Amino acid sequence: MYAVIYVPEFYLQAMLRGDGRLEKRPVVLIDETAKKPVVLQLTAAARALGICEGMSSTQALARGMHVLIKPRSAARENAATDALLQCAYSFSPAIEATAEGVCTLDLAGLPNLQYDELGAEMLQRLGALNLQARVGIGENPWLALLAARAAGRENRESHECCRVVTDSMEFLNALPIDSIAPMIETLCILKKWGIHTVGQFVALGKEPLANRLGPEALELHERATASATRPLKLVRPPDTFEESVEFEHEIETIEPLLFVLRRFLEQLLLRLEMMYWVARELRLELQFESGAPYDKMFCVPAPTSNIETLFRMLHTHLETLRTEHPIVGLRLSATPGRSINHQFGLFESVLRDPNHFHETLARLGALLGADRVGTPVLEESYRADAFRMEPHEIRMTNDEIRRKREAAKTEIRFSALGIPSDFLICHLDFPRGPALHRFRPPIEAHVEVAKSRPIAIACTVVQGAIRDARGPWRSSGQWWDAGRWGRDEWDVQAVNGRFYRLCRQAQDWFVEGIYD
Repeated sequence: MYAVIYVPEFYLQAMLRGDGRLEKRPVVLIDETAKKPVVLQLTAAARALGICEGMSSTQALARGMHVLIKPRSAARENAATDALLQCAYSFSPAIEATAEGVCTLDLAGLPNLQYDELGAEMLQRLGALNLQARVGIGENPWLALLAARAAGRENRESHECCRVVTDSMEFLNALPIDSIAPMIETLCILKKWGIHTVGQFVALGKEPLANRLGPEALELHERATASATRPLKLVRPPDTFEESVEFEHEIETIEPLLFVLRRFLEQLLLRLEMMYWVARELRLELQFESGAPYDKMFCVPAPTSNIETLFRMLHTHLETLRTEHPIVGLRLSATPGRSINHQFGLFESVLRDPNHFHETLARLGALLGADRVGTPVLEESYRADAFRMEPHEIRMTNDEIRRKREAAKTEIRFSALGIPSDFLICHLDFPRGPALHRFRPPIEAHVEVAKSRPIAIACTVVQGAIRDARGPWRSSGQWWDAGRWGRDEWDVQAVNGRFYRLCRQAQDWFVEGIYD
C-alpha cells in the first residue's frame, strides 16, 4: 500500500503559512520573475470577487480595492517543502518528492496499520505545521494520488480529508474524466462524446480508444485502470530547519519581532521533534532597510526542545540589540542535535540547568557589559594582574574535564575576588615566608621620597614614617606599542611594625597589600 500527501494551492499555502489573518482575505499569488505576471493561485475570498487564474494583477485589483497581491517566495516554498518531507519521513523511511506539494510514501513493512487513523495522524501533524493537506491511500502510487485529489474535491466542506481506496474499480469508475489529466483537445472530444467519468472512458475499450485518439489514449487508459505500479525515487528529508519572512511594513520595535520569532520557534521545534532531534544551535538573521544584515549564532549549552528556554535566549539578546535602520526581513534557523545524557560520579557537582545558567550570564552581560562577565584567564606577561575575561564554556570534552579536575587539586581559586589565582600562588608557595594579602583595588597613597627611597607614607590604612625599605624591584614591558608599562615595587616596614607592599606606576603610588 502507498500513501500520498497532497497539498493543494501549494505556492499560496507556502506564502500564507502561519499567518491565519490572510487566509480569509482576498489574496492572489503572482510570479514576479515571469515576463507577464498573472494570477497563479488565490484564496477563496479572492475567487468570490470574480478573480480567477490567468488574470493580470491589474485585472485582479479592478475586482476589489482590498485585494492583496503577493509574489512567490522561493525561501518559503523551500521551507514548506522541507516541512512536508520531514513530516512524511516521521511515518515511513521510504518517501518520494513526487511534485511540488506532493509526497508519496511506501507503507510496506509498517505493522498493524489502521489506514484511517494513519491518514488522520498525518493531517493532524501537517495542520500543526500550518499546511492544509489531503491524504490518499491506495494499492499503487497513482491510485493513492487520485484518492488524495478526490478527497479534496469530495470533502471540501468536511474535515475528513483522507480517502482510503478499498475497491479500486468502484472508486475509479466514479471519478471525473479530468482526474486522469487528459490534454485539453482530448478532453473536449471526450465531453462531446458524452464521456464524463473514468468508468465511461474505460468502458469504450483500450483498442477502440487507441484507434480514435492515438497513442495518448493508451497512457490515459493505463491511468484510468491504475493497474501498473512503479518504484519510488526515494529521498531523505534535508537536515535544514529554517523559517523566514519578509515584512510588508518596516519593524522598529521589539514586540512584533518577538511575536514572529515565537511562531517560528514553535514550527522549528515541531519539525525537530518529528525527526527525534533537539535544537543544538540557533541562528538569527535580520535584514535591514539599508546596510549589511545582522547575523547572530546562539549556541545552546544543553541541546533542548524547550521553547521557553530558547525563546528567553532570543528575547534576552534582542533586548540589548540596537539598530540604526528598521527591520524588513527575518530568518531563523536551527541546527539539529541529540540530547546529551551525562554519567557523573557520586561526588561530582554539575549544573542542574545549563540553559538557565547561560541565560543568567546573558542577562548579566546585558546589565554590566559582555567584557565584564566570564572567566579570568592569566595572560603570558610579567605585568602584575594581567588577565583577560573569556566567555564561560559549559560544554567541555572529556579531556578538558579531566584536566580541570587535576588542576583543581593544586590551584587555589579566588573566584570571589575576580582575579587569577596564579598571582597569589607565587606568594603562598613559601611555607616559611610571610603571606601577602592584596588590596582590591590597590589603595592610593601619598609617599615622601628621599634619595629615591620612600621615607614616609600616608593613606587610609597606614600613616607615618617608614623604618625600613627594600627595593626597588623594577619590571616593564610592551615598550614597542602604546600599551607599554613600567612599575617599581618596594617592601617597607611602617612605624607600627607592619610590613606593606608599595608600588609606583608613572608618578602614582599605591599600597598593594599587607604581609602577615
